[in-house]
Amino acid sequence: MSDQILSLKLLGYWTDEQLGEIPDISGIFCVYAGTAADAGEPGIERLLYIGESGDVRQRIRHHELREEWASRLEVGEVLCYSVAAATYVYRERLEAALVHVHKPPVNRDYIDRFPFDTTEMHLRGRTDKLMSQFIVERHD
Repeated sequence: MSDQILSLKLLGYWTDEQLGEIPDISGIFCVYAGTAADAGEPGIERLLYIGESGDVRQRIRHHELREEWASRLEVGEVLCYSVAAATYVYRERLEAALVHVHKPPVNRDYIDRFPFDTTEMHLRGRTDKLMSQFIVERHD
């Protein structure tokens, strides 16, 4: 039995050219390397980073690690984003669980630790390169 069951619905995908279309929400965001599409959505290749913010659109736009995200792109790839609404109460725990399980290469915190009680996660929506269901146990 998990101490907390949390669910996220991820929306996306957007490129830098479409940043203004990202919903103005508090929550979680995922940064990917993707391939640009002439029409429609980009193809998602690799997960680069997971973060949280009270305003995900502005955080993505002005993030201090943007250059590092871009440095991980291969020729022909672009940065792509997905987002999920989450309240302040759960944002850090959600970010920690996602980072701890998926270990994105640009994240530093939570890779080797999960400082929360056992958490069961259920993801739906735009979940490319993410496990849709998992349990994370405390690991300090």
